[in-house]
Amino acid sequence: MTNFHFADLLVRIKVAYKGHFSSVKVVKSKLIINFLYLLYKIGLIKSFYILPDGNNILVYLKYKKNGLPLIHTLELISKPSKRIYWNLTMLSKNYRKHAFSTFFIISTSKGLMTSNEALLYKGISGEVLCRIKI
Repeated sequence: MTNFHFADLLVRIKVAYKGHFSSVKVVKSKLIINFLYLLYKIGLIKSFYILPDGNNILVYLKYKKNGLPLIHTLELISKPSKRIYWNLTMLSKNYRKHAFSTFFIISTSKGLMTSNEALLYKGISGEVLCRIKI
């Protein structure tokens, strides 16, 4: 088991998508619940449920009609050994660079949000957790 559960979550989701699994079991934490809720709100996963044991979450993955996964790439940006923080300038620069196919998940003082949402709120910046390419 890993001490960095968020990286473990991203790897499990990537492997499950490559194997065309319908669901994947991950370890429960506040950050992971907030991240999964954000993915659910965006529409990148079907749903997620906290299992009766209280320590795990079952995540149901979503696929396109032709069987391809909705998420093309999941990449960890900020690591425990090196935290990456972006201000509004860096967010807008990376938004222009990646256009509509990629967005970043950012941990801000107002909670987890996508880079698109952070750009809508003036002055929101924070730790960049991961990059998602759809």
